[in-house]
Amino acid sequence: MTLNYLKTAWRILMRQKLFSLINVMGLAIGMAACLLIVQYISFELSYDNFHKNGARIYRIKHQNNSQGNVIEDMPKTYSAVGPALKATFPEVQEVTRISKLGGLVSTQQINGSITAFNEERIYQADASFLRLFSFPMTEGNATALNNPNTVVISESTAKKYFGSREPVGKTIRIQQQISGTDIKAMVTGVFKDVPANSHLQFDFLVSGDARAGDWVYPDSYTYISLSPQTDPKIFDAKLPGFIKKYAGLNGQNAMSPTQGKTNINSIKLSLQPLGDIHLYSNLSNEISAGGNGNLVWYLGLIAVLILVIAYINYINLSTAKVMERAKEVGIRKVLGSQRAQLVRQFLFESLLLNVISVAVAIFIVLLCMPWFSALCGVLIGFTLWEDPYFAFGFLGVLIGGVLLSATYPALILSDYKPVQILKGKFINNTKGLSLRKALVVFQFVVTIAFMMGTLVVYRQVNFMKSSNMGMDMKQTLVILAPQNVRGTDQDAANFTVKDSVFQTELARDPRIKSVTSSSSIPGQSIDYIMSYTRHTQAGEKNLRLSTLEIGNRYLNQFKVNVVAGEKISANTNPSKSPMMLNEAAVVSLGFKNAQDAIGKLVETKNGRGRVFENEVVGVIKNFHQTSLKDNYTPLVIRGIDPSSVTHYEVKFNNNNLPQTIAQIEKTYKNVFPDAAFQYFFLDEFFDQQYKVEQHFGQVFSLFSGFAIFVACLGLFGLTLITITQRIKEIGIRKVLGASVANILLLISKDFAGLILIANTIALPLAYWGCNKWLQGYKFRIEFNAWYFILPMLMVFLIAILTISYQSIRAALANPVKSLRSE
Repeated sequence: MTLNYLKTAWRILMRQKLFSLINVMGLAIGMAACLLIVQYISFELSYDNFHKNGARIYRIKHQNNSQGNVIEDMPKTYSAVGPALKATFPEVQEVTRISKLGGLVSTQQINGSITAFNEERIYQADASFLRLFSFPMTEGNATALNNPNTVVISESTAKKYFGSREPVGKTIRIQQQISGTDIKAMVTGVFKDVPANSHLQFDFLVSGDARAGDWVYPDSYTYISLSPQTDPKIFDAKLPGFIKKYAGLNGQNAMSPTQGKTNINSIKLSLQPLGDIHLYSNLSNEISAGGNGNLVWYLGLIAVLILVIAYINYINLSTAKVMERAKEVGIRKVLGSQRAQLVRQFLFESLLLNVISVAVAIFIVLLCMPWFSALCGVLIGFTLWEDPYFAFGFLGVLIGGVLLSATYPALILSDYKPVQILKGKFINNTKGLSLRKALVVFQFVVTIAFMMGTLVVYRQVNFMKSSNMGMDMKQTLVILAPQNVRGTDQDAANFTVKDSVFQTELARDPRIKSVTSSSSIPGQSIDYIMSYTRHTQAGEKNLRLSTLEIGNRYLNQFKVNVVAGEKISANTNPSKSPMMLNEAAVVSLGFKNAQDAIGKLVETKNGRGRVFENEVVGVIKNFHQTSLKDNYTPLVIRGIDPSSVTHYEVKFNNNNLPQTIAQIEKTYKNVFPDAAFQYFFLDEFFDQQYKVEQHFGQVFSLFSGFAIFVACLGLFGLTLITITQRIKEIGIRKVLGASVANILLLISKDFAGLILIANTIALPLAYWGCNKWLQGYKFRIEFNAWYFILPMLMVFLIAILTISYQSIRAALANPVKSLRSE
């Protein structure tokens, strides 16, 4: 019996080839889109799940408050916090501290040559790191960092530096001038390359300082693991008392080179679950770029809606198609078919069509997976089948789709009496028409919302990339300054000479407009943060502010405007430690305006407690140090000390760029023979901050297109069925003199009314959703009428084009053919 049902279902599918193709393609594309999105969501939600005790691992979050406002919210805290927590609370089982390094890594080869590269993915960590986290080792074990001056490296790094040689026991040197890092470390282990779904991304893990740490400057990413019996909420409530007890001991804070007179009562510590870090941690100075939980769930909603649209198409087409199968069902009932048998027949037809759609969907997914992975910006494969929960869930959705898409039309047909069906009374019945119209409206509500969402995402990303940054970053090549440590006064003096020679030599090249240097570049969060104190009649104003050191030509080269006072230059009197502020820092320090700040003194303190007075000599217009997602960064600007140079910024002409870069590299190697040459373009580097939004926009646009295509398939099928049902009416109208335009208007007006209703519902909902998404950006687009008009026009145009082909074809057909059966 089952085989008979399947044979009959196959014959029906083959007899209605176009109808079946529309249904299969609609369902397959909907399923494929859903599977791709679910795979992406699964990957995003899998971050850090591979750690054995990940559910009990937390990071310590550090907040600094002033006058009821959060002025710092970051993932780093004092290096003393971790050891103190372990000593104070028995429920803390393990603690590790991480400092992020970067610098020049070198090793000597057998032939005496030096292999050196600039590296960014270097962590310095406590020995407990390998016990706390579950990064598998291929050589060595969890004790590999127990001794000082040891390092474990990734498999790919081992090949990069040592080739086929055994890395364990070899020595590498890590240098970074700014932090004063100069470590000669022995390789004691090799770990598997860190998986992409880890928020900790590193290639070198260097043994850290085993000391208890200090309460001076929040510079350590601190992770703890709690005992299984510990309630994290109860433990979190103990942290305010802990920070008050420990942070002020021995007056250590007064000796801070950066904290100055920080009021420790303004500090708040809290727990951040390891699983929340990637998607739900919008903190400054993150250890790695994170995702966006809201965007992930927006994509999840898109997946559900695309699948719903696909099944709506099937239900709509199936319920409309029952008109043509009414006599078939009537004859079956006359010949003795029971209602249950008819329902089973429809269920088998739906099952067969769904199974074919699943096969096509999987083929589409496997074909598109590499391309989709590149579009998302993450290396992911199709691994959903490895999850048993997904297999059960997918099977449940499939069965639910079969039942939902087959039961309604089956019950409609099987409910009619054979006499009514064979007399043709069923044909004129309007049962199910309201449901089909409602489903069409729902489809286009979703489609219009997707269109508006795509437009808003695209415009916001384009706005952030094309807005005036407050500085000119075009045609700027950034060259990484030598990382070699200048440990002695003689080293520093030698570098000062070389720095001057390098910039002078580049400036002589007619292809180069200008050259400058700085301690940080736009697009970076500035790690150099100092505490500044301003004395007023109302008391002290103390803030920790980002400090940027710049070369003499920096402001001119980047076209940063001075709004008050003068620029720092080589001729500026150094006797009062001159500095500049940006407009945001003027507000933060409580000055009335830019002019009010000029000539005022602001204090800083060094590591030995000595107080220095700095005179504000100028105020610059705000520029975006980081992306437009964030507000302007309050900045203190100082003249650069050669020891603080991290980057050279070269403004170039477009002529012969490859030759220009080759000449720059040659000059660099001549002046700095022991350093690795590395360059990039500043505007491209700055735009990397928008990678999440760009990938989201691309993915959103892709699946919006899928949704529109699936909706159009359904509209095409419904138009085909409508024309088939009204073919004799169209023939009579043509005989009576109706034009092609009349016929097109006749068929289009019903659908146009439904689309108008869909617009009325969709546009307010889409506006609400888009506006809520935009609230996450400090600088964002403003809505105007085109954001509503354009989706409306586009969906009308797409609908008319979809309807027109079949309508014009029917209007041009010979009416004799459609009427001769009468």
